[in-house]
Amino acid sequence: MKRQHFVTSALSVAFLGGNGARALAQVAAGSPLLPGFASGVDPDNVLVVVQMGGGNDGLNTVVPWSDDAYHRVRPAIGIAENAVLKLNDRIGFNPALKGLNELYKQGRVALVQGVGYPNPNRSHFEATQIWETASPDRPQQYGWLGRYLDRRFSAAKPASTFEAVSLGDSLPAALVASHVEVPAIGALNAFAYNTGRDLASKQSAGVLYDGAKAGQSPYLAMIAQTARDAYHGGDVLRKQTAEFTNKATYAPNGFAQQLALAAKLIGSTAGSKIVFVSLGSFDTHAGQRAQQDRLLGYLGDGLLAFYADLAAHGLDKKVLTMTFSEFGRRVAQNASNGTDHGTAMPLFIAGGGVKGGIYGEHPSLTDLDRGGDLKFSTDFRAVYATVIEKWLGRNPAEVLTGAYPTLAFV
Repeated sequence: MKRQHFVTSALSVAFLGGNGARALAQVAAGSPLLPGFASGVDPDNVLVVVQMGGGNDGLNTVVPWSDDAYHRVRPAIGIAENAVLKLNDRIGFNPALKGLNELYKQGRVALVQGVGYPNPNRSHFEATQIWETASPDRPQQYGWLGRYLDRRFSAAKPASTFEAVSLGDSLPAALVASHVEVPAIGALNAFAYNTGRDLASKQSAGVLYDGAKAGQSPYLAMIAQTARDAYHGGDVLRKQTAEFTNKATYAPNGFAQQLALAAKLIGSTAGSKIVFVSLGSFDTHAGQRAQQDRLLGYLGDGLLAFYADLAAHGLDKKVLTMTFSEFGRRVAQNASNGTDHGTAMPLFIAGGGVKGGIYGEHPSLTDLDRGGDLKFSTDFRAVYATVIEKWLGRNPAEVLTGAYPTLAFV
């Protein structure tokens, strides 16, 4: 490999998340950061975001078991009253959510009902972008968590290498930031800097990055440090997480194993404060019951093991978990015993520091919007504003466009 080609290609992938050019532009422009929001929130608080990808059907997640309309429009896929894990005289959990129900009974789950936004989008890609950038009305370059990270950290006080992580092979739009680099970790043992296929390329990268000196350019210092962090990151992460021993039994499915790794990232000297995990697909156009019930089982049982693990390490009150999906599903089942793309849905907030209970009213199955879908009652940005202000300790106005009321789950 020619040296010129190697240097160009190696530096181009040194910036995890692909934000290097934007980071340099931020430095060059000298963009000031907004001041911190003094709220007395513990700076060690951790946020775990669970994406339920594909559009989760809320009516078979939080079941309106006493509503005749529910049983009438879902004769094949509806959940029988005697199977529902009842929360009150109107609603209850899908029986597959027994793990989540256990956390709920412990007062560690808040159920937020009827979550959505005006003029809902039913495209998977566009709706996901809306939720991850918190911008239904116009495209945003950076994600809502990325904007939070940009406000919390500066060149004078940079984020640690694993301050925020995505557990998966790609970086979600939610974590795309201007000057904070966020790694995507597919698997702990495989996480490494990609310098090329051969040993010579890897050795050359080590010599180049470790030997770089920043004497002639302020940009070279940034490039060299980012490259060194990326190159050595895998070894550092494995060493840090080896200090932590999981004290709960996690099921052998991908989601549970992501949560086991999340516990290691949070509880070890890696010190991650934001962890993004995903579960799916909930795009249940046909044969919904088997697929959704299996995934909801993964969700509930995984979160129960996760919080048992955290509690064994005295960390459960420091970690808040929030779920989201890009949209809910239609009220009535379709001809394939599934449901099609809809609108409003419930989401869950879990953790030892959560004020458990039910927030908001379950949407009506007969008083529908103009498209024949559920009407939303809680704007998802109000949930974000609550998390940003009451859990992460920042002013929501620094992150969100517009003002939204906070909720009482924290």
